Amino acid sequence: MGNERSQRQTAAIIAVVTLSNHKIVSAGEAFVLEAKNEEEQQKLTLEIAKTVKGDVTQLSNGIYLILRS
Repeated sequence: MGNERSQRQTAAIIAVVTLSNHKIVSAGEAFVLEAKNEEEQQKLTLEIAKTVKGDVTQLSNGIYLILRS
């Protein structure tokens, strides 16, 4: 007890893989990649995640985030 704060893990967004119809205003330090279609978006997401050993999250609007703890 008392050390809950030090036990929290945070994830950093390494990359954002999006389509041209998505508007990304700012991604901080994350790498933003625009795919030409959904098939390429999925392929690029998996390739990047594998390379950086990251986790993938798909948002409800179709944008993929690659995270690393």
